[in-house]
Amino acid sequence: MSSNYDVIVAGGGPAGGSAAYHLGQAGARVLVLERQNMPRYKPCGGGVPKAALQQFPFSFESVIEACPDQVEYAMGRFQIRLPLTRDAIVMVMRDRFDAYLLEKSGAEVRTGTAVRSITETKHGVEVITEAGEKLTTRYAIGADGVNSTVARQAGLWRKQGRIPAIEVEVPASAAVLQAYARRPLFMFAAIRWGYVWIFPKADHLSVGVAALRPRRGQLQAVLGREMARRGIDVSRGARHGHTIPLYTRPRPVATKRILLAGDAAGLVDPLTGEGIRFALKSGRLAAEALAAETPRRYAGNLFRKIGFSHSFGIPLSTTFYLIPPLCFAFGVSNPFATQAFVDLLSDKAGYPQVIFRLFATLPAFAATEVLATLMDVLGLAGRGNRLREAVYGLKPGNM
Repeated sequence: MSSNYDVIVAGGGPAGGSAAYHLGQAGARVLVLERQNMPRYKPCGGGVPKAALQQFPFSFESVIEACPDQVEYAMGRFQIRLPLTRDAIVMVMRDRFDAYLLEKSGAEVRTGTAVRSITETKHGVEVITEAGEKLTTRYAIGADGVNSTVARQAGLWRKQGRIPAIEVEVPASAAVLQAYARRPLFMFAAIRWGYVWIFPKADHLSVGVAALRPRRGQLQAVLGREMARRGIDVSRGARHGHTIPLYTRPRPVATKRILLAGDAAGLVDPLTGEGIRFALKSGRLAAEALAAETPRRYAGNLFRKIGFSHSFGIPLSTTFYLIPPLCFAFGVSNPFATQAFVDLLSDKAGYPQVIFRLFATLPAFAATEVLATLMDVLGLAGRGNRLREAVYGLKPGNM
């Protein structure tokens, strides 16, 4: 059959926008079908490593909301702040970010157009929209999220765990905004098998909570309680519920002519729930596979670039949420390990490197803390903190 397009992309989020852009650069005729009208709100923390944006030859400055220079982890009364290199992580709002990337892609975009069915044939793919329009293409990419219609229609759907989450975009006082302007905050132990977050944006805060198998009403209660303790009134913003796909193992992501990317492929980070970075990366990998006429290589490339690291993140995530106080004491409190985690968030390292540095530096961390604590007990006038500063290369306020 003759094809109207080289590739039809279902979904206009980061995965779909990334795929459309890179396919366009390869000279492909691309159509993006987005269910909603753009720009549209999307529940998402909005943290993106600056490195993930540098694969594109244009600036995202106009849609960047904040550029944190610290990241904070808290558990009860204990808190640790770690410095970030300039622009290591930036904060975005998905409505503006997604629309901007689609605009830059140069692809034909139809908003308010959902996919009803998709059928792979011997020579191409037939797509029928909710309005009944029939479209033909050589290949298709499903970037249509956790409830992917494309995955179901292509026989790639697999039951996977999902983490329910609630997010609120909260207007806050100048003092509260200033307090969190420079640092995303992750709070652990506030809820079992989950965490609470506060992410800075230009004129408000994105706050939320996610947990595995929470009780009815528990997410709302925990979020309200933890935010109230910090002077943030979540009743001032609309609550948005959504689910995060839980990565537990590699899943089928491709047929001969249909590929999945982003949340549709279940690529969310198994520990942090981060998704934008992997959506952008998988969109590019899908585009490269189709541009080279090698869709069969996509699954392998996806595992090497994303899944391999995620497979190490699964046991780390399980261990952390089973015994969070112990992990916080010997992992998050270890500056050597937390710097590795900052590298992970900055897209400079994967979970194998984080795990290696965690265990390789544990003896040095334990010895330093024992000696520093002994100095403090003996009243040696701040020498414990000076020892920590010398060993870790950090100021006491960051420890």
